[in-house]
Amino acid sequence: MSCMKDGSRLAVVVEKERAEEVKKRLLEIGAMDESRRIVRRENFVEFPVKWRIDGYKVIEQSKIIERTVFPPFKEIRRRLQGKIGMDELKKLPRKWEKFGNVLVLKMEGIKEKEKVAEVYASVLKCKSVLEDVGGIEGVERKPNFKLIYGNDAETIHVENGIKYKFDVSKIMFSSGNIDERIRMGKIVRKGETVIDMFAGIGYFSLPMAFHGRAKVYAIEINPVAFKYLKENIKLNKLENLITPILGDCREKILEGIADRIVMGYLNSIPFFKYALKGLKNEGI
Repeated sequence: MSCMKDGSRLAVVVEKERAEEVKKRLLEIGAMDESRRIVRRENFVEFPVKWRIDGYKVIEQSKIIERTVFPPFKEIRRRLQGKIGMDELKKLPRKWEKFGNVLVLKMEGIKEKEKVAEVYASVLKCKSVLEDVGGIEGVERKPNFKLIYGNDAETIHVENGIKYKFDVSKIMFSSGNIDERIRMGKIVRKGETVIDMFAGIGYFSLPMAFHGRAKVYAIEINPVAFKYLKENIKLNKLENLITPILGDCREKILEGIADRIVMGYLNSIPFFKYALKGLKNEGI
């Protein structure tokens, strides 16, 4: 199934008999627009979606019915009143990052961290909470997070129809790069050969293969990220399109095969001469 971001008035229309099955699928691929209400008619159900989805009847709604937004921070604060001091109440984080069912918080100045994390997990329906104690570090882009609540930080994060499995405590995932990940699935052509020099868990490799149907050679140096890259290829049924390669891209680059080279790393200039080796005579 391919997806295309297309606006906020779109809705998938299905017969009532198929409603539960389709709803489950839309939630699974992250396509449901939860800011709007589901509309139930006599024989059909309209599910608000974020983009067009192949295989379903999609309409543009003339009237938008907004859902009442659940204010999670107010509920978190209400539950913690009387359980922690006023100073700590004032320092409760109003922003967070949620990857699948794992939450990342900054908890500077909070002493009762486990108690606070448990409430955040309950309200936001997460199994674990990590404290961001130092951002992202090193060439391998490892997060400096500490587990405060829960048993582990492994999760499956669904974005643009793609499943990303990873351990949030060990692997960086930039939620701010969602538009770039969506774009990468659109710029490649079907059958194009791509080398992804810094593949990670498949940030760009997965959308290029899943949506663009490109043939991707995904190189990753971090063994932990490489483990999840292989799992994500299987999870998204892309074994025939993505070849994972463990090692330093300067040593593992495949020469003269690529129509396109992807270098999703900020300090990539020193790697440029190696990237050129991978290109065909006419490549990008």
